[in-house]
Amino acid sequence: MLRQTLAALLLALLVMPLQAQERLRPSQGAGLWVGFGVKGRAPKSFENILGENAYKRLRLAGETGYRTADELASGPRVFFDASASYKVNKFLDVGLEQRIAFRADSPNRHRTGIKVMLGHSVDRFELKYRFSYQHNYREWGEVREVLRNRFEVGYNIPKFKYDPTFSVEFFTWAGYRGWNYIGTRYQLGTEREFRDGHTIGAAVIHDRERSVAYPRYRTILSLDYSINLSKL
Repeated sequence: MLRQTLAALLLALLVMPLQAQERLRPSQGAGLWVGFGVKGRAPKSFENILGENAYKRLRLAGETGYRTADELASGPRVFFDASASYKVNKFLDVGLEQRIAFRADSPNRHRTGIKVMLGHSVDRFELKYRFSYQHNYREWGEVREVLRNRFEVGYNIPKFKYDPTFSVEFFTWAGYRGWNYIGTRYQLGTEREFRDGHTIGAAVIHDRERSVAYPRYRTILSLDYSINLSKL
């Protein structure tokens, strides 16, 4: 009897880690993002308020988009963005962003963001870095303060209209548990200005959750169309 009991306990100890590993295995999901954006200079009346130099450095933008949830068949999420950016010099831009997202299967979400963007060209490479501080208007204990670090490299292929860009972005939650690395986003895409001021873009995005009991990986197809009013 004792031998059987010890054997059962030993078997349980061997099975428990395997069960824990199974629970931590990431689940897979798919999604679709579609967006339309408009950007350009501020209204001419801003020049009297800001002065000619500051007015030329200021850009305003708006975007609306549709996103599926974790699966293509899940409820839609529609968002609206309003943002402003200021070119400090040829390498550095700073900006503000406000977003509202309407969600079919959960409460609507709001967020405010501050961005710092760096860019520099080396031969045919376009190197970019973006730091974002993002405040999500959620209940205490949820993911409210998020720091995002995005690194991007693009390459200009001679006599080719669809130059590729690759980026990786790291998400860090600054909350009651301290600094917590919660996710990574990889993106491979391209864009083309097919007419003055009109650009189409396409990308494949891979999101990976971290620091959760049941992490989820998502592969997303992103399509967007944008108009730059300054070039019309």
